[in-house]
Amino acid sequence: MEHKFIDDLLYSQIDFNEYNIAIIGFGKMGILHAGILNLLKPNIVKFIVEKSKLIIKGGSLLIKSVKFVEDLNSLTDVNAIYITTPTNTHYPLIMDALKMGINYIFVEKPPAPTYEETLKILDLQPKIVMVGLQKRYSLPFRHAKLLLDNHVVGDIEGISAYIRSGDILTQTDRFERVKRGVLLDLGIHLVDLLCWLFGKMDINYASYKSMYSGVDDYFDAELLFNKSIIKMNATWSDSNTRIPTTYVDVKGSNGFLRVTEDYLKVELKEAHRLLSDNTKLEMYKPNYYQGFPPVNLADPEYTIEDMHFLNCLENNKEPITNLNKVTESMELIENLYKRAQND
Repeated sequence: MEHKFIDDLLYSQIDFNEYNIAIIGFGKMGILHAGILNLLKPNIVKFIVEKSKLIIKGGSLLIKSVKFVEDLNSLTDVNAIYITTPTNTHYPLIMDALKMGINYIFVEKPPAPTYEETLKILDLQPKIVMVGLQKRYSLPFRHAKLLLDNHVVGDIEGISAYIRSGDILTQTDRFERVKRGVLLDLGIHLVDLLCWLFGKMDINYASYKSMYSGVDDYFDAELLFNKSIIKMNATWSDSNTRIPTTYVDVKGSNGFLRVTEDYLKVELKEAHRLLSDNTKLEMYKPNYYQGFPPVNLADPEYTIEDMHFLNCLENNKEPITNLNKVTESMELIENLYKRAQND
């Protein structure tokens, strides 16, 4: 199904060349990306790098097409790597890989715990470091960007946005090393979406609350965009949210636009050509993903994201979520933490 809000950069040929890809970290995200990549191009994943001797032993017995190794130095003839390890390991792993001459790197969000470390990675001038901010590959959000870029809702008067999950509902010390919580780990998806959709924003107010993790479990902020206020909230401690949800509501002089991973709703005062000269539009997941992407192991944006990485590798193109393009999001997160008051 072809949509005009899917630009050419998202399209990927399915018959990719032969590549050797290594997955660093074989947890949930490592398994997901390995599965998607091997469905897109059988046996493209040649190495799994894991510290756990149990996973290495078990994986070696169960998966014969992949070589399980303990560190990056054991990799040979690798074209690209996926870093899917905990956040505190991203920065040293990227730096090690770049110094080894591996210039095509996919790293799960965030690229590093801090904005300063992100800039240090950029100083090495890598060819491609793509960050796993898959919301930019979600077709409802891409459609929303097309409509907003064409001022369908008129002059923006106010924005409310949140990202919520119920992942952290008991005491945990998982985030002690990073010393940052939901804003960096989950909220980066929302911050990146807002930067992508609206551009430069100033901070009016920021606050956080800790209940379970010793860091921010709830993060609230007010951002300023062209004299309009963006009310933003991120939490991973919402017991009423079973599946993580991202929501953006834009009110304008000509109506409103609401978008999540699952739907896009628009209601206007005056009709617009991008709504086929109508005043209302409602589209849901089945409308967007009919025969696309070609394989699906989780939400479709994960497959589109991996297709895009392979396409960039194939054609030496800059990814949509290249590290260069995410530094604005990392800088805003850094400044939000500096401004935040503990409620």
